[in-house]
Amino acid sequence: MSDIQIHATNINGLGAIQVVKSFLDAFEDFEEYRESEVYVSDKGELSKYESSFLNIKVYRRILPKALSRVFESVFSFFLFKNVPTIVLGDIPLRGIKEQVVLVHYPYMAYPRVNKFSSKSLSARVVRFLFSANLKYTKTIIVQTGAMANDLIESYPEIKNKLVICPQPAPNWLKTHQKTNKIKVSSKKHLFYPATYSPYKNHDFLLKLNDYVIKNNINISNIEIQLTLREKEFEKYKSINFVKNLGRLNTDEMNFQYEKADALLFMSSIETYGLPIVESLTINLPILIADFNYSRWICNDKAYYFQHNSEESFFKTLNRLLNDLNVGKVMDYSNVLKKFPVSWDTVVDVFIKQLTK
Repeated sequence: MSDIQIHATNINGLGAIQVVKSFLDAFEDFEEYRESEVYVSDKGELSKYESSFLNIKVYRRILPKALSRVFESVFSFFLFKNVPTIVLGDIPLRGIKEQVVLVHYPYMAYPRVNKFSSKSLSARVVRFLFSANLKYTKTIIVQTGAMANDLIESYPEIKNKLVICPQPAPNWLKTHQKTNKIKVSSKKHLFYPATYSPYKNHDFLLKLNDYVIKNNINISNIEIQLTLREKEFEKYKSINFVKNLGRLNTDEMNFQYEKADALLFMSSIETYGLPIVESLTINLPILIADFNYSRWICNDKAYYFQHNSEESFFKTLNRLLNDLNVGKVMDYSNVLKKFPVSWDTVVDVFIKQLTK
């Protein structure tokens, strides 16, 4: 079988874009499928994706995005070929008989299963479309066991269709191994590369700032670095220990990873969390909220704090700072064994599920 189409028309998030680009780069290595059609959004970074072999088709939306997504999901059989399809954007296509679907929408689990999942109208519509079109799927692929558990509890009928396929760091990451040089007197930089979304929990920084002021805590030895747009950063401007770097391209991300002393990750719900995998890959210490997704990815090799607990955050932060000051380095070798070494391995999983 060489007639495959790849559907990625609703991929707009920074992490999702990097996943899809790495996936498509690797997909080109499979010569039998090099003439495959790939549908991408008419907006954002993927709209500019170029390939020497794949047939890239820009899907142009006429209706507002939310309505267009509903139309696209319900009337897929009019818009796309009825051929084996890899869907990289969460919602199965109605009427397409053979599909492998990657789920990386953080709110796909029902709120009764994961209390941090959204109850918004848009999230409810996505969950409804996912459920309604499940019968057209051969395989649902998720990136962690934590997400697999949430989905099975939300949609019990997918239990025998579910495959866990972790993914390596994106291709752009320079995989140098960081070493912690002893710099007792220097300010430590905690890097939080995340877009502004409620589940990314940036507002926890406001609580931390109030706690610092109330308890007269000296926090001049750290700087938390964010990657927000200027308007998004407005409410955090008055926090002395926070600096905004703005949205970063891949070269700038590599530069910041090189400078960072640790990754900070405050998210309350994730399907994966690419910065975590990136940090594991370059041996960067990880200060992270304690959730099932973070435990699944990091095992016991991270500095965990309780969600929205200022006391727990500073207690864990002090432990991290003490370890940094004596040059302690985490050993991620066992953790990394669960991740594929290349994107070719990931693509191979998708193709084998589609052709089985």
